[in-house]
Amino acid sequence: MTCSFCGDVIRGRPYGSRCQACYRYLKTGGEMNDLPPDGVIVKDYRGYVVCHICGRAYKRLGSHVKESHSMTIDNYKEKFGLCRRCKTTSEAYSAEMKTHALLNHMPERLMTSGLNTRIKPGQTDMRKGKPIRLQERINKSLRSKKI
Repeated sequence: MTCSFCGDVIRGRPYGSRCQACYRYLKTGGEMNDLPPDGVIVKDYRGYVVCHICGRAYKRLGSHVKESHSMTIDNYKEKFGLCRRCKTTSEAYSAEMKTHALLNHMPERLMTSGLNTRIKPGQTDMRKGKPIRLQERINKSLRSKKI
């Protein structure tokens, strides 16, 4: 039996004439959208990002692409000519995650956890073969001249 909405073969129990994915998608207010042109991010009436493969819209396109189309978001962006830095989440979801990070003191926690990884002046062994900074060379030469 095939889904009347997406045309895929229904695995498991049908939900009327639809597959479980289409049933859940339509139940939450989703609708079928036209496929966006390559290289363009299109959003539906809810502000969700529309998939270039199936025409459905999601808050987080990366999760959908991974689960439904077995692609990474980087492969998806490359295939459809999207910029690597373009956002594939809705604005509301991004704002929600930003608020969540700030409420959990994420900036302070990142600063604290990074203290042990910062290179201090004179620690050349931590640089993994990178040359010493110019300012450190100048300071070293000034110290040697004063002696």
